[in-house]
Amino acid sequence: MSAPEAVHPLAGVARGRHGAAGDAPLRVSFPARDIVQVMVRRGQDAALAAAMRTAFGIDAPGPGHTASGSGVTAIWIQPGQWLLTAPRTTEGALAVRAAEAFATCAAVADQSHGRTTIAVSGAVAREALSRGCRIDLHPRAFGPGRAASTPIAQIGCLVHQTDAAPSFELTVFSTLAEPFLHWLLEAGAPFGVEIA
Repeated sequence: MSAPEAVHPLAGVARGRHGAAGDAPLRVSFPARDIVQVMVRRGQDAALAAAMRTAFGIDAPGPGHTASGSGVTAIWIQPGQWLLTAPRTTEGALAVRAAEAFATCAAVADQSHGRTTIAVSGAVAREALSRGCRIDLHPRAFGPGRAASTPIAQIGCLVHQTDAAPSFELTVFSTLAEPFLHWLLEAGAPFGVEIA
């Protein structure tokens, strides 16, 4: 018997245009991401910072920030904890790499199957997200390289702005990805939503 293959929680979603017609829709995609949670051990902050710099070429970001290097993004999620994300290549590759890098200074947990990333972009992205997001997404308050955990439509979400377009990566628990997408389609309907 072969091992079961992972199926993306949003694999069955209808691709294409949803909502209003228009020239500047909200663009939505479902990038396959490896997601690893890193939790520093007591008294090992300096060792973790050095290990992150050595393994990934980045400094551990502080509250509300992210750092990227070597194809990996570190997102601060709370004191002493970060999520590492990377495009999925080989299943579990980032978890193995992180476990080796942080073996003596942090606990590492693969969250790739427990969390799902939804990418949104376009000129209307901020306006659509603001219909259910409690944080200020105005460019003066929240720009590229910023991240925050907040409820959106009553669903816990990690919001990470990846560029000034604006583009965001929204990470939610996989079991809530479908209801979250349903809300996103409703929020974006007046502008139109294009699902790739």
